[in-house]
Order: sequence, then structure tokens, then C-alpha cells
Amino acid sequence: METYRDKGIRFIVHGGEKHSVTGHSFVAEANYETALGRDSTRVVSCNTTSIVRTLSALKRSGLLGSARGTLLRRATDPWESHLGGIMNTLVPEPEIPSHQGPDAQSVDPDLDVITMAVKVPQTLAHLHYWSVRMPRKASKDEVLDAFCASSRIALIRMSDGLGAINAVKEMMADLGRPNDSLYEVALWEDMLRVEGDELFYAYMVDNQAIVIPETIDAIRALTQAEPDGAASIARTNAALGVGAFAANTPTR
Repeated sequence: METYRDKGIRFIVHGGEKHSVTGHSFVAEANYETALGRDSTRVVSCNTTSIVRTLSALKRSGLLGSARGTLLRRATDPWESHLGGIMNTLVPEPEIPSHQGPDAQSVDPDLDVITMAVKVPQTLAHLHYWSVRMPRKASKDEVLDAFCASSRIALIRMSDGLGAINAVKEMMADLGRPNDSLYEVALWEDMLRVEGDELFYAYMVDNQAIVIPETIDAIRALTQAEPDGAASIARTNAALGVGAFAANTPTR
């Protein structure tokens, strides 16, 4: 990294690197402005990106108190399935919190978040289950409105035949997305439940795709090609077709 700095070249690293490498971790909807003109930033991992997107959406609507999440992580990358991975077992990560919670706090230190994770024997995507304590009682419609305010969260429905992660991937293929890419967090609207000030929901993360729009926005931020975060997000979304499928519109 020092080579880039010595030559005055701006650079981006990704979630496999530590926050300390750049001193800044990036999710466009959360902290675009703090990356403007920096010499470097770190686009956080796929899972951390999804955590910050969803919790930030709740936070902006005043609906976030504390958040506790369980991650079902795919065991290996698809192109390496024949070389390694796990079969006929589940492998819990040995520490609580798992690294994703503290990583999300590297983007927003104010997040009260704890994560647990387990590796599962599949390679399609990750699956998250979340329990959130809200600062007040809220309706399901309020929560859905908060998630819909993010262009990078797509509400999907089991009642539309999207009852599993493979079905969502097939939908991306049918839509002609490159490599079946799901750039959004695909959150199940009809599974989501609110009990007073408690919120429960689940979503899918495409680890090969979700950080692509974030990386594009990070390039604009570092180079100051677009000083306005919302404008950069809109440009990136339009170029990639983010949010451009019917399931993004809730039925209520």
C-alpha cells in the first residue's frame, strides 16, 4: 500500500483487508461524504455491506436501537467447490461476536450490533436472520417504508415463488443480470414481523455482486468525480439496473 501512497495513486481495498490499512471503511449510503478526496478507502465485505445498508435504513428512520444477527455463510466460493469446503456438517465461527459486527462499526461506530455466524454446505449466497430492538413501538408498514427508502434493499416475497436463495438467483438470471448478480440486499417482506418494539427479518446476500456498486461509488468519492453521495448512488444504480425488478415494490 505504501507503494501506491509514495506514487500518489489513490487505491481501494476490500473486506479481506483490515480497517487499519486505509483508516476508512466505506458503504455508500452510510458515509460517502467522509471518503471524498481521501487517498484510499476499504469497501467492506459482502456481509458487512448488507448489515450497514439495512441497519442504516432503520437508523435514518429512527427505528434502530440494538441489533443482533445470525449469519448462515456459504462455505466456499463456487469456483473452488471441488477443492475445499464442507459437507454434511455445519461449522460455527468460534467467537461471538463474529467479525462482521465489529466490521460494521468501522463504518458507523454508533451501531449497537452483535453478530454470530455459521458456515453451511452450499455456495450460492449468504442468509441473514436479524432481531432488532427498536427505540419505540412501530408498525410493519413503518419498517417496510424505512427499508424501501434505500435503493439498494429489494423487498421480495415468498408468495411470489422466491422462497429460497436459489430461486432468487434464478430470478436474476431470468432478468438478464450479468452472472446472475444480485446487487441489492434481497429482504423477505412477507417473513418480516414486528412485535411491539421488536423487529425480526431475514435477507439474502450475493457475495459476488453486492460490493460492485459500492466500489464504483468509492471510486467517485476518492477522485471527487461526484461530490454528492446521493447523485453517485443514483448514477451507479441506473448503470447496473439496481432496484429495477418488480419485487422491489411492496404489496401492502
